[in-house]
Amino acid sequence: MNILVVFPSELEARGFSATSVHTIETLVSGIGGFATMYNLTKYCVKNRPDFIIHAGICGSFDETLNLGDVVCVMIDQFADFGVIENGQWKTGFEMKLISSHKKPFTQGELVAPNNDIVPYPKVIAVTSQTITSTTKQQEELERKFHPAIETMEGAYVHYVCIQEDIPFVHIRAVSNTVGERDKTKWDIKTAIANLHEAINNVIANL
Repeated sequence: MNILVVFPSELEARGFSATSVHTIETLVSGIGGFATMYNLTKYCVKNRPDFIIHAGICGSFDETLNLGDVVCVMIDQFADFGVIENGQWKTGFEMKLISSHKKPFTQGELVAPNNDIVPYPKVIAVTSQTITSTTKQQEELERKFHPAIETMEGAYVHYVCIQEDIPFVHIRAVSNTVGERDKTKWDIKTAIANLHEAINNVIANL
């Protein structure tokens, strides 16, 4: 099996190694949705993988998650696709810009279908190109989407994989609390170490 591991950044990819009977390749897609969608789509057109593991660090909304914890994203959502109207956030689906039931969406969500092979807690995520930094932003996202974590790339990987019918899983390790901008309170080192271990655990289950 040809497996592609997709990291958002060189920092998250650095030091990763896999020992497996499978063929493992890595792609550093770039931080943010635009880079991720372009580079992942370009890769898949040239070298279609049998399976994709999207892996990175993340911020957590969930107070029960500790720094370093690994989670499996079962649902991701575009949290910045829409409009603020009369002080309320309306999604692009609510605005009827696109259908919430047409592939790759399921009721407006991007659902990962292969989560049964991942031995980590299953969570809902949001993807936004604007990092949440205020209490108001955080409360609005929690009210609208009920996420456990936030990333800048995840929903774009879900979108490409579902559209292209490529099996995939999405795992993240918590490096910080959403809204916490003091990086002395983050733990990126532990998160990345745990993430790399988790990737190999997923590969072992394939």
